[in-house]
Amino acid sequence: MKRAISGALLTILSFSLPAMAATTEKFQVKGQNASASFYQSDDCSSSGVSVWAADNVSRSAPGAPTSEKGANVSYWNSNWCTGKYSYGYGYAPNVTFTANNQLSSASLKGTFKVDEYSSENPDSTTAKTVDVALNWTGTGETFRGHSSSHYQWMGGMSHSRYVGSYRTADVSGSVTMDGKNLITNIPGFGDLNSSSSGSVQITKR
Repeated sequence: MKRAISGALLTILSFSLPAMAATTEKFQVKGQNASASFYQSDDCSSSGVSVWAADNVSRSAPGAPTSEKGANVSYWNSNWCTGKYSYGYGYAPNVTFTANNQLSSASLKGTFKVDEYSSENPDSTTAKTVDVALNWTGTGETFRGHSSSHYQWMGGMSHSRYVGSYRTADVSGSVTMDGKNLITNIPGFGDLNSSSSGSVQITKR
């Protein structure tokens, strides 16, 4: 009789306990990006320019997809014989950037507000404007890759995946500041990328 009562009590308690809730977080991003680098050096100095641009669509469920387009530019000059240097960086969200999924071409046009640091003005920055107009042409083989991961623990689990393509590219055009094209006669190389990734995490509460 005691065993029957104990069993009945356990059954009642199990039904009275609340079910364990779970929180699910999902994130996805898909898009194309392109990068370019220009560099030269001699016995006393080195200089370079880097440009990166992207056009992505991301979504954090259950929210709506968000389009994200932007680019950044950086440059530097250093002369270790004289001790002089300058470098700057700028980001622009409102650029004209187009690229295709086949990684055959891309183009970028934009104006960047840049903060420049230099040996001549070490205690503050100088505002500069850089105009970028570049074209990428895909060359050679397209490389593809993918990866995924899965983790599980007492309080939940997570899963992520990535699929992407990469191709080297020739780059032409101009990066102009103070009326001077910073990449004139400077060797450069570029690449084109297309990727899609996502993740999901479930956490028990």
